[in-house]
Amino acid sequence: MIMKTELKDSLELLKKIKFSKDYEKFKFLDNNRITNPGHIQTMIESVRHMGVIRPVVCIETDVISGKKEKYITDGQHLFTGLVAEGLEIPYIVLNIEDEVELVIKMAKMNNSSKPWTLINYVNAFKPYLPDYQKLYKMRNKYNIEPLMLATICSRGTCSAISGSRLIKSGQFKISNPESNEMAKAFNDFFIEIGRADRWVKHQFLQVFMRAWGTYNHESSILNLKKHLKTIKAMSDTGAAEAFISKNIFNLTK
Repeated sequence: MIMKTELKDSLELLKKIKFSKDYEKFKFLDNNRITNPGHIQTMIESVRHMGVIRPVVCIETDVISGKKEKYITDGQHLFTGLVAEGLEIPYIVLNIEDEVELVIKMAKMNNSSKPWTLINYVNAFKPYLPDYQKLYKMRNKYNIEPLMLATICSRGTCSAISGSRLIKSGQFKISNPESNEMAKAFNDFFIEIGRADRWVKHQFLQVFMRAWGTYNHESSILNLKKHLKTIKAMSDTGAAEAFISKNIFNLTK
């Protein structure tokens, strides 16, 4: 449901629409989604039949290049289509204070069409926040999903809920100095597990976190290969945890 205050704010923004054919003054952000040629063509066809029914949304900030510039945060496909047609760009400008506000506003605007995944947030924050850059590199290197990496990078202090919230808010920090070593070791198990329900991998990670520093890696890999079918067939979380602890990592408690 649209609240009256939200509708009022939207109407106020629409009053601020400007028009320009100076295409060079509009810039794309490095963390914008890659434009889809098919979507651009759809935009062109829509403009030809219906005209332009919404503006391109920009932010104006100096936090990126050091000088005030306009960056498109919503409407990249529309902008590209209008440029191809040689038409004026209808646009509105939002001001931001810092990089975190920039990413959060981008996410809110883009979520109206296709919700952002956690890796979208990581990708958007990484140009500005070093911990996100490190998280992004680890994810690409090991192909472990961001929430699992958040657990490793916080040494287990991040739950699924708190980890997701921290990543989305720009507050995620890597507090575990052994993050890379642990991610590399867990990736060995991750490769062996292969295709499996997410809960199996998350349950395995929880036991791995407890076992870190006390288990024999090579022996545990061999144990996993021996018991893999049993682990994948389990549906009870408690039973799976007990089985993995005892039979893979040789934990007695």
